Amino acid sequence: MLAVEKRIKVTILRGAGLAFEPVLPEADPFNYLPRVNIPVLMLNGRYDFFLPLETSQKPFFEWLGTPADQKAIRRYDSGHGVPRTERIKETLTWLDHYLGSVKQVNND
Repeated sequence: MLAVEKRIKVTILRGAGLAFEPVLPEADPFNYLPRVNIPVLMLNGRYDFFLPLETSQKPFFEWLGTPADQKAIRRYDSGHGVPRTERIKETLTWLDHYLGSVKQVNND
């Protein structure tokens, strides 16, 4: 969706990486990652056994077509899960940066 849906302006991917399973060409990351050009934040565990750092996370991140100054990866000393408090903090910071901060409205 990130490569073809123009309504999506920014994304945060949690536990992202290449899954080495047979896929159809239209779903193959080699065909769509270079076409992703929106700001991307990846949140991953350094010790993820499903999506290993060197063979899954790093290639996924490098193949993204997003300009280098608009993509970031945050790694945590965890497995496949990302610590909740860190996930929330990084997500809100990223969205505020690219979409603007939320303004509270006082209805009094």
